[in-house]
Amino acid sequence: MGRIDEKYEETCLKASQVAEYCTDMLQAAVDIRDERSESQGTSAMRKVLDYIDENCCRESISLNEVASAVNMSANYFSAIFSQKMQKTFVEYLTGKRMERAKKLLRETDKSSGEIAQEVGYKDPHYFSYVFKKNMGCSPREYRSKGSA
Repeated sequence: MGRIDEKYEETCLKASQVAEYCTDMLQAAVDIRDERSESQGTSAMRKVLDYIDENCCRESISLNEVASAVNMSANYFSAIFSQKMQKTFVEYLTGKRMERAKKLLRETDKSSGEIAQEVGYKDPHYFSYVFKKNMGCSPREYRSKGSA
């Protein structure tokens, strides 16, 4: 409102100035709305990423759950997430899980099945499939490369 007030402290306008005044006021209002929307979007995305980071290794985490946690509809959340992150929710979640799995493979002697459980996969075979698809090698191969 300060921007609007300072631009038009005096509102005695000639008839010929009314259209320009209205246009300027509307543009200022749109600019303010866009700035607030951007700020809220950034804040919401930070909450989303924090929530995913804290919960990515739970088997049951879902797009609907995350959307609900940040008070968005699932469709809106999905669209905004993909737009901001340049990847889908599932791609992002899988990436987080794979990063955690790689760390566990490098730093522990846990079995592939134990790691699968720890990063959110109930089925160790599916975990191995997803790992190989994303990393280009099986968990066993990844571990042996790290120790070589």
